[in-house]
Amino acid sequence: MKAAYLQSPKFQFLQQDLKDVFSASLMREEWKKRVRYQLRKQLVFDAIEYRDYNDNLTKLISQIQREVLSGEYIVRKPKRFLAEKSRGLCRQMTLVHPRDLLVLERLSRSIFFELKSKAPSKAAFFEPDDGNFVKGFQQSDHQYGSFASWKRFQKAVFGFANENNYIVITDVANFYDFINFQHLRNIIASLANIREAVLDLLIHVLNRMTWTPDFMPLTQIGMPQIETTATRVLANAMLYEVDKVCENSAVSNYARFMDDMDIGVNTLAQAKAVVRDLDLTLQSRQLRLNSSKTRILSQPEAFDHFCVEENSELAEFADAIAKGDKSSTIQDSIASKYETWLDRKNGGEPGPESPFKRDNGSKIHKFIFSLMHECGHNIPDGDLVWLIKNSPAMRSTALRYLAYSNSNNAAFYELSDFISTGAFVDDASFVEITGYLLHARFQRVNKLIQLVRNFCKIASLRGGVCLHGAIFVAGKFLPRGDVIALLGNNTGKIAEDFWLCRAAAGIAPLFMHTNDWPHFHDVITKLESEDANSVFNYFNSLCSDVQISKSQKSYLSASNDSYPQKIYFPKVLSLLAISKNKDIKKILPKMHTLHPALKGDPFFRQMGF
Repeated sequence: MKAAYLQSPKFQFLQQDLKDVFSASLMREEWKKRVRYQLRKQLVFDAIEYRDYNDNLTKLISQIQREVLSGEYIVRKPKRFLAEKSRGLCRQMTLVHPRDLLVLERLSRSIFFELKSKAPSKAAFFEPDDGNFVKGFQQSDHQYGSFASWKRFQKAVFGFANENNYIVITDVANFYDFINFQHLRNIIASLANIREAVLDLLIHVLNRMTWTPDFMPLTQIGMPQIETTATRVLANAMLYEVDKVCENSAVSNYARFMDDMDIGVNTLAQAKAVVRDLDLTLQSRQLRLNSSKTRILSQPEAFDHFCVEENSELAEFADAIAKGDKSSTIQDSIASKYETWLDRKNGGEPGPESPFKRDNGSKIHKFIFSLMHECGHNIPDGDLVWLIKNSPAMRSTALRYLAYSNSNNAAFYELSDFISTGAFVDDASFVEITGYLLHARFQRVNKLIQLVRNFCKIASLRGGVCLHGAIFVAGKFLPRGDVIALLGNNTGKIAEDFWLCRAAAGIAPLFMHTNDWPHFHDVITKLESEDANSVFNYFNSLCSDVQISKSQKSYLSASNDSYPQKIYFPKVLSLLAISKNKDIKKILPKMHTLHPALKGDPFFRQMGF
């Protein structure tokens, strides 16, 4: 036995429990059905969408099994980034290594169905994503969890807003940040028949993913916020006690979606009593209700809060569009409703009477945008730019719709001025702007190129996920010399970071068969990174192999219809590598017919198409 990883003598008796959870067949299913989907949902994309991991899945699974069953599994260093909620307050998000995501999802999935069967209330609507992609923008425009479960929650809330004299609306203050792993362990152990070794590993992995800055000790508190269902399944179980209290109290209606709770009662006294009891229940687990968001609404106030009337009107439009009506009449009706509700003040700013300014206003704002887009009506650029500048809750949505503009140069000129002020205090905003720049079509003029160069400089100085975005934006817009300089100036930061190493190698197709190839190759070599080499070799094989696999061909041929130019930027990079293959006419003969944007976008053409 290796002294460095000395296990207790009892560990040999625990291995079978771990073997059952981490069988090759279950891990393969986890990766294929859920993990690949979760990886693509993450804010930070991968240049080859982790296809190297998928191609070497058998080896990956064997490595994880070997490390887990020997007690040597080590969680890779996660990456943190900030996402602004409002007024500079930021949520800390976590990116985890694909290996760790697979382990965490497998652990969570091993107890999910048992946890679900022990749920004390059918009114807790959260369910994890099933791994199916949702068309268009819907998946991004609603909360976490499956879209179907979110719709059921909304339907229930609208229903009992109609039935009760008073509605309590509340959520848990900083829910994820204050989840205590000891309490979580006790709750899971009481609900699921989970073996000690499996529970130990679950808590171990979560602990290593928590934020512990400045050499501080592990605190056993703080669920990492990850774009994954695994942590949400566990956090959801933390609130089963709240469900039980509501189911056994005098409330007549109850609905919960993760920590968002809505409760219908008939008297003010009942409303106050249920708030008291929920808060005391949470206090027993060192959690509290969010005092600033806890409200007791009368029925008319509830109608306004939930935008019941507005949702009903939009649902009628949605039904008409679903039946194929995208006529100018329905376009004009939706546009007229939008202007009425916007109560336009200055430019795109909602006026004082706008329902968009209510607590739930962003939901109908997103809803009407999706209808305008779906029926072919342009959303005013000025309105979207205003939201990007002033509304963190709407920023991501507004940037995605702005990408469909016919005047993206002018829009980015205005955004660039705002970026230079330092008003974007979070990382997520830079990443969202990166996505906008990579997927929208721009005119190739010197002013735009200079502003993009400035954006890349600002982003690279912030490091982390902002530098990740800057690498790809520079690859699309800037001369190859600028890209080499960006990589060279940040070699130290890149070399120690899994995601940045993959990003640096991810722009390899730009340099293949060019005079700058030796300089780029030197940069990648200096990184001394297996991760960079894996991406590098993937693109190299696309450029040199005489044939590609059926799955690769299917991936490269498919249209990405939810993007304005119907192509996802990582696919552009793979197609660029293929375009430099001498056997391209045999491998992918209709590439430009399948993806006209490769020639139609002047910056894609500049990349080498």
